[in-house]
Amino acid sequence: MSLPPLDPRLDRVVRLSRALSLATLVVVVLLVASGLGIWLRPALVEQMVVPRLGLAGHQVSLDGASLCAGLVISAVPLGILAYGLLQVRQIFRDFGRGELISQMLAHRLERFGAAVAVQGLISPFTGAALSVALTLGNPPGERALAVSLSSHDVVAVIVGLLIIGVGAVMREAARIAEENASFV
Repeated sequence: MSLPPLDPRLDRVVRLSRALSLATLVVVVLLVASGLGIWLRPALVEQMVVPRLGLAGHQVSLDGASLCAGLVISAVPLGILAYGLLQVRQIFRDFGRGELISQMLAHRLERFGAAVAVQGLISPFTGAALSVALTLGNPPGERALAVSLSSHDVVAVIVGLLIIGVGAVMREAARIAEENASFV
């Protein structure tokens, strides 16, 4: 089914959105693959994960059990990230079909905002769980629980809530547009 002719001003938005939909899918695949793939190489865990958790200089266990636990723990935020970015991809696909304001777009925007906010909320817990997983194999007294709260986590929650708010406004705009269209 072909699209009706679009306003020439919107044609650029449609073309750009189609490209961004594909780019978003590629980003999702790369982020999830690399995020989970890190746990298959202990050297990468030591280089990338250990310092980020604040465990640099601490002894860590990079045995099969700790790496498996790290993979499972990391899968939670990566799953949330993938879910949120797939909502963004759908938004771009909708834009690419010329749909700029709708209840579904608003709903997708709210789901993306929720994913961003949840990412910020769970980040300190994920880091703490990873620190335990990576030091659980250490002898008593050498285990660690590293808890950190970053300004990035706080900003993620605020930005997520803002996006949810914009989605709610779009939902109301779509309702008004549908109501007005029924009068015509």
